[in-house]
Parts: sequence; structure tokens; C-alpha cells
Amino acid sequence: MLGYSPTVNGLHIGQLVEVSGEPAYEGEYGQLQEYLPDSHKFKVLMINSGDMVTADPDSVLSVEGCAGPGDGSASESFDVVIGPQTGRGPLGDTIAECLGSKGFCVARIVQGTEAPVKSFESIKELEAEGRFGRLAQEVEEGYLGKGSRGKVMWLDTDTDAFGDDSAVRRNDANISSIAELVVPYAENVLGAAVAERTPALVCLTMSDAEEAEYESHVATDQMIEEFYSTWYRGVLRVMHFMGPGTGKATLTLKKGAPITTLEESCEVYLPTNTILLIREDAFEYTYSEPENGEAAWLTSFFLKPGHQWSMSEIEGDTGVLALMGEGPPPPSQDLVAVCAFSLQSCGRMTDHHKEWAAYMAGTDAQMEMPFSRFDYRPYYSDDVDTLAGTTYVKHFSVQEGIELFDNKTFEISNMEASAMDPLCRQVMEVGYLSVFQIGLTKKYCNTNPCHASVSVGCDKQEWLLMPD
Repeated sequence: MLGYSPTVNGLHIGQLVEVSGEPAYEGEYGQLQEYLPDSHKFKVLMINSGDMVTADPDSVLSVEGCAGPGDGSASESFDVVIGPQTGRGPLGDTIAECLGSKGFCVARIVQGTEAPVKSFESIKELEAEGRFGRLAQEVEEGYLGKGSRGKVMWLDTDTDAFGDDSAVRRNDANISSIAELVVPYAENVLGAAVAERTPALVCLTMSDAEEAEYESHVATDQMIEEFYSTWYRGVLRVMHFMGPGTGKATLTLKKGAPITTLEESCEVYLPTNTILLIREDAFEYTYSEPENGEAAWLTSFFLKPGHQWSMSEIEGDTGVLALMGEGPPPPSQDLVAVCAFSLQSCGRMTDHHKEWAAYMAGTDAQMEMPFSRFDYRPYYSDDVDTLAGTTYVKHFSVQEGIELFDNKTFEISNMEASAMDPLCRQVMEVGYLSVFQIGLTKKYCNTNPCHASVSVGCDKQEWLLMPD
């Protein structure tokens, strides 16, 4: 005999309903699970608690005109419910419609209260074991959102950090299931096929007190390469929030977003068991931590196919590959025009006006060598004709702020900057100040050749001789 699910009071199985007349669940939403013909009652799975409630048909009401966030509804609302009776076809249709019309989708998954509690407990255990760290400064905002921070660990398939049947693993499997649903719609809705997803990043909120404990690591070349691959190929950002605290996402419309009918920004509240999907080409994402308590979540990216490079036989005139382009013509006269002058020296002489003032005032820019720099006392002697192994010098000049190098201006990584000779860093900064005074910025010089030079006076080269 072919089984079927009847429609009772205009309600069908899997529908979003509101429970009325039940004191413990008055006004709450749930998913209709089953009709019991013998008792003429409905079984409803409540969204917030995961409880299964048996109620009279008159106490189960259809939810009409339920709009999600960004469609004129409250920030706490959602677009779709994922429960035991949610069909894969309608779920995929709803997600695709939301992504195509407003650029994001908010789903509430019905898991009950036990699964999120277990997830959070297992995450806190790993934190206590020291398994969490912090992303490098160069990539942290890219993974966690603009201005966001957090303690993280990668959820690799090979790691034994979580059991195969853990709640965290099941939540990660939910992200994979959503990826399967999105694939058939991706090219039409997102403009690019979805080829794969990244491993999930397990994230935990970070307090101000913990920020000093979890310092950002220096970004390695591999970290930068992996991040830029994700950034370039990313189509969707997917996050599964596991609570217990409720954070908030702020979605700011990107310039040139493909959807032009959207508001400039939208706020979405993220309680436990919420899944948020965001189009990477439409919104800038910012996560605000819960006002009270902590929150944990998973982050993953759906990626479009990467470039596949292949080289076949080269045809045509290959001699053109050896040609060199000509730059701008050389100067037409022998005179050299000094257009700008900059310096960084002791006595806080950071421009020629301060330098001249220091000279005219007879400023003493020398200071006695501090003990923290070098203990000269065992080697000091007043005798100018000093003996071997002694010195009559105990003063030196100091340039303030020599350690403050803005490596990002020169597109130099933190790791490379930490190994650079301070003299090299100073030459770059002071030299750039000179060309900047005549209107040549680094951004302009990156793409426009010009005749300009920086003359440097240098008499110190001991950095390479310093011990490790």
C-alpha cells in the first residue's frame, strides 16, 4: 500500500507552523513532523528547543508571510528551516532564491539543545589543551570578517581532535550537504560553478583579556598563498553558529555588487543553530561578538574551479618574446635638479627645518649609553691612548623610532620585515619621503616608469656582522 501524508487544516508535513494554546511553547515556531490519525493530533518539532510536541490541529497554525532578514523582517528572523522533514529540493530552491535576490541566506537547523552544548564543551576542552591559536594578522580579517578576531583551529579530516560522531563533525557535514544543494544552481545564480569547499575553521570568540595571550603569528608564504587562493576563488562564505552566545553579523554592500536592489547594510542576529551563507561578490562581512558569554562557529568557503594552465606548441614569431620595451627618454641636459630633501637623524631631526634649527641651537644629540643597550663600564677608560680591550667612548647618538617600520606601505610581509637590516628599512622610508614630496606615490610608481633617483649617505654596515 502506498503511504502518503495527508493535508489537515490546510497544513502539510514539513511546513513551518506556530504553536498556540500550549503554555510552554506559546507563539513559538516549529516544523510539522507527523499527523497521528488515531488521536487526531500533530507532532511538531520545535525550532528553538528541539522538543517534540504533540498538539491538537486547532493549536497548530500556519505561518503566513514569514519574511527573512533583509526582506523587511526583524534581524532575528530566518529564511528557511532545516529539519528532518525538509525536502532537499525545496531547500535548494529556497537557498538559491535568497542568494540570487538578496545575496545571503539565513537557515535555522533543528538540533535541540543537547548537540550545541556538547559541541561547545568539546571545543572548550581542546582550548584547554592548547589546540587553539590565532591567525596571522595579514589573513585574520579575510577568514573571520572585517575587524573581527577569534581563537581558531582547522578541522582537518585527518585530525582526531573530534570524534567521527561528534556534534562538531555533524555540523561540518551539514556544510558539505549545503554545498551539494548549491552546486546545481551555482552558475546561474552566482555566476560561477562551485567545485569544492575549504576545510572548516573552528572559531571561538576572544575576549580583550585573552588578546594578549593569543598573539598573531608571522604569516608564512604558505599561509599567504592559501589565503589568496581562497580569496580569489571564494564564491560563498558559509558559517554554522553553535552558540551558546548570540553574535551579530553586519553585511555591508560592496561597490560593484551584482545585486543593485539591496540596502547599503543589513544586520543579522546569529543564535545557536543558525547557518549563514553570504555571497563573496556582494557583501563585506563583519562579526560582532556576543555582549554576554562566548560563541563558537564553523567557517568554510565554497570555491570556484581554479585555473588549469597548459602549454602546447608555440606558433608564430617567437622572437618577439626576446624583445625589451623602451622606457621614458633620458634627460636632455646634464643638470640635476634636487626637488626634495628628507632625513631621519638623532636629536629628532626628521626634516631639514628641524636639522637646521638643531645646528643653530647647538643641540647636544649625544646621550650616555644606557645599561640596557650595552654595559660599557668594564671596558671604559679615561685614557685616550687606551689600552687594547678598552674604550674611552661612553656616549652615542640614538634615532627615535628606528624600530617603527611600516612594512605594509612597501608590500613587505611581517616575516621579511623582521629580518631586514634597520639601515635598509630606514633607507626605504626616508627615500620614499623624498619622492613623495614631489608627488610620486608607490601606487603610481608601481605602474608608471619615471626618471628619479635617491642619493643616500651611508657609513654603517655592521648589521650583517651582528651575532644571531
